Amino acid sequence: MGTRLPRVIAILILFAVLILLPVHNVDGFPNGVGDIGEQGCLCHGAENDLTSVEIVGLPDKFESNTTYFLQLIVDNPEIDVNTSSAHGGFRLVVSSGDISFNETNKSQIIGDGWTHTELGNQQRVWNLTWQSPADNTSLTALTLYGNAVNGNGEFTGDGWNKIKIYVSGVENYNTFEQPNANHELDVFDKVMLGLGLLVLLYILVKVVKD
Repeated sequence: MGTRLPRVIAILILFAVLILLPVHNVDGFPNGVGDIGEQGCLCHGAENDLTSVEIVGLPDKFESNTTYFLQLIVDNPEIDVNTSSAHGGFRLVVSSGDISFNETNKSQIIGDGWTHTELGNQQRVWNLTWQSPADNTSLTALTLYGNAVNGNGEFTGDGWNKIKIYVSGVENYNTFEQPNANHELDVFDKVMLGLGLLVLLYILVKVVKD
């Protein structure tokens, strides 16, 4: 068993590295973030509860084909704004309706969502409009990932958070709960984590038996 222990440790380390490697392409964080942002701004550390992420201007229920003026706001009282560098960034994913940002040079579409440009990370507030869906009985989900940046050019000292909001049409009478603000693993993450642990256990048993 003594000779097997280093092999077990090496395999565990290798497996952990493979699991942690990102499987999505990153399109450059100062220039915006793609689908990988929907896993959270992991390069900037863990979620920071002091970072507030808001979508201001949403109605309790929307009228069909109506334009709503919104603001995305990211803030953290412990992360000062560096006036000569980046202030923050965002990724916004909306399940239905049409999004249009007021300053088109400060936002862009990457993947299935909106994000900042390099010019657009010089702020922590972004103005936009959302035209609601034509179906008054539908339900729209808006998910915002926001990152408050200290502008030191590194991934340290920043703080990110996220929020998900459901808005239903005026003729949608179904009851639903707003998502929990806590950052729980979604079903896919839980399944992948479970499979990874099973594979890890299988490899460990095989090594010990050999």
